[in-house]
Amino acid sequence: MQAPRLTIKSLWRLYHTAQTLLKSGQTQNAAEQFHKIAVARVRKPRNAEPGAWERENPLVTRARLGLCYCYVEEGQLDLAMRELRQVLEAEPHNAEALCELAYIHGLKGERAHAKSALQQALEHNPDSARVHKALGYFYLQTDEVDAAVEACRAAVACDPEYDTAHVELAVALARAGQLEDAITAMSDAIRLSPCNPEYYVSLASLLRECHRCQEACEVLEKGLRLDPGNPELLQSLAELMLECGQPDHAIYYAQRLLRRSGKNLVARDVLGVAYLQQGRINEALRMADQMVNLNPLDPGHHFKKAVLFQQQGMLREALVEFARVLDLSPDSEMGQEARQAIEVMDHHQMRQIILLASEDVVFRAKLRRDSSEASRERGFFLSDGGAAALESLDLDAFCSYHPVSYPAVYN
Repeated sequence: MQAPRLTIKSLWRLYHTAQTLLKSGQTQNAAEQFHKIAVARVRKPRNAEPGAWERENPLVTRARLGLCYCYVEEGQLDLAMRELRQVLEAEPHNAEALCELAYIHGLKGERAHAKSALQQALEHNPDSARVHKALGYFYLQTDEVDAAVEACRAAVACDPEYDTAHVELAVALARAGQLEDAITAMSDAIRLSPCNPEYYVSLASLLRECHRCQEACEVLEKGLRLDPGNPELLQSLAELMLECGQPDHAIYYAQRLLRRSGKNLVARDVLGVAYLQQGRINEALRMADQMVNLNPLDPGHHFKKAVLFQQQGMLREALVEFARVLDLSPDSEMGQEARQAIEVMDHHQMRQIILLASEDVVFRAKLRRDSSEASRERGFFLSDGGAAALESLDLDAFCSYHPVSYPAVYN
């Protein structure tokens, strides 16, 4: 089937549509539009004289690069390479194509090829801010931080109005430990692109690292005034307010985030901690329960729920949740903490059981017959290990000494 003929105006309209789709994450739809542009032929204007007008499609290269970006987003690196080869056959020194080629080589772990592509791009495009920025990114991936800073400074020098060059410079400076300079670079990026919410989040993060929390809050609130429903800004503000010891404000922003994104786990986590700080244990427990329901395989959610049950004195429920943590992640640090928590709970209850048994002959007799049932009747809930230890205990030997002396246990 022959490619359709389109006017230059139609091609540009398609291109802008494709770009918008790509930025919004609709990569498949964007790829369809870029492909139409790449294969289209240009229609002759109505007022052109016969035989006096002939023009090639001016957007083929841009469309193929757009296709390449779509394929990279979808993880189809071979298809992306195919589009780049066609661009580079027509324009061997195209800076954007060479930078993207380096990026794909980097994704594939082919660092030597990535560096070669960037060196070729730099050789033929020494004044390209894009190339210097890409080189800075490459050096960051290879932990050559000083070289990354130098390359990013060169990118800014080539084009001071290139906001992403300032962003990359901020990242490199932060990695180099130069946080104040990184804050300046990120502030410059916001000045050049004041409507990008990600920039406000990044600047606030740098300010937090410098313990300038009040300024970080002001930056995030400024970004939120420009984009009131932005989830990233709301989440960052909720977390920051919690960190600054302002649970009321943390709850306000976390609730706004939940209204915007109903399944957001971070919002529930912030709410749980903030409610706990305010002594609202039942509400904190409700948040932990929702987190478990949303992601039942995350041991961290079960651990938080177990701790809250423990604080409420709900030992059976706490044991169930701690045991669930051990099932999900037995060898992790959290699993070790859950195991220790169970041991502490068992140890504390065993002390109480022995004290009661030493004072109550009837209770001691019941323990001899069925220790598990007798302990549950008195409101004790032991783990399987604790129940087995109680079963094997020589109560007469323990209870012959009064008061019972057990080593202190600290949780």
